[in-house]
Amino acid sequence: MSRSLHTNRDFEKLEPYEGKPSRTVLRGEEGSNALDLPDRPADMEQRNGRAVRKGNTVKLWGGNVVDIIIYGTEKTLDAYKFNLLKNKQMFINQINNGTIAVRRIDEDCMDEDSGMNFAEFVAILSGNTDLLNKAKLDNKIMQLEKEQAIFKKERIRAERKIAANTEAVGKAERIVAQVEQDMEYIASYSGNRETLLLNLQQATREETGRELHRIAKTYRGEAYRTIGSYMGLNLLVRSEYTLSGSFDRNAFFVEGVSGLKYRCGVSGSLPLGFAESTRYPLAALERMPSLIEKQQKQITMLQHEIPTLQEITARKWNKAEELVRLKQECKDLQQRIDEALKEAERPQSEIPEEENTVRAA
Repeated sequence: MSRSLHTNRDFEKLEPYEGKPSRTVLRGEEGSNALDLPDRPADMEQRNGRAVRKGNTVKLWGGNVVDIIIYGTEKTLDAYKFNLLKNKQMFINQINNGTIAVRRIDEDCMDEDSGMNFAEFVAILSGNTDLLNKAKLDNKIMQLEKEQAIFKKERIRAERKIAANTEAVGKAERIVAQVEQDMEYIASYSGNRETLLLNLQQATREETGRELHRIAKTYRGEAYRTIGSYMGLNLLVRSEYTLSGSFDRNAFFVEGVSGLKYRCGVSGSLPLGFAESTRYPLAALERMPSLIEKQQKQITMLQHEIPTLQEITARKWNKAEELVRLKQECKDLQQRIDEALKEAERPQSEIPEEENTVRAA
């Protein structure tokens, strides 16, 4: 699809396209001719969309190209209407995209397939070529500012990731040290290796297992509660709840000398057998080597990411000078436009006689 803007100082001289100053393009027509401007940007898209839609057989003959022609009259209210369309489209795009990197509205209202944007229409119809140049400069500046904002966002994200990885590595290293401390304690322990409950000091395994099952069914409390010991380590119980707040289960833990709490089993629940339940804390301690291995893998992965992230934070945006230069050019161009507008607003009587003489000559 190609888009062009036809300007004319005398609108009445424009001839209607096949007798149709049409908003629509029917199947078999060559393109879209807009003699009037709609009130909504979507109406213009709809108008043009009828030309390029599936089923327009003319596209098969024209190399899949449909001409979109928009008529406008210089130095009329057409410029004002295009400006309204531009502002509306900017706001709509800003809401729909939701990915604005800078705190200003993007004036590049149409994509590359649509051709000129509304800002360029305004510039052409105003009759001042400086406005068109400024519109193009504003668009370049906007794109560079977006790139700069994205660059800064990626650098900030990398800095935060480095901080998070460093903190996670420190935490994992502390866990490894604590688990190793508990493993040394267990290796050197030579005392009783039976589960002992506070309220049943002299009990058989069957009685101890039955009491553990009773606690598992009746205890309610989010805080850790000490109910006994295993190999000289505290045996804890804690209630766990679902997201809705309803009771889920009671989980059992063994607290090491380092202060780490090791869950008994995957879920923390007891086996069905009473005798097996008394040996359940041993399973938590036997998983210590695998826990160290898991933490070491985590440390390796996090440390491997840090150099790449540091490279991102060390990068410098190589278009900063270009952005400064374009902003200065845009500022100079705006001053020239303002001076031209002031000159145009000056009454004829205020123009010096020398200027009038020169113009008359």
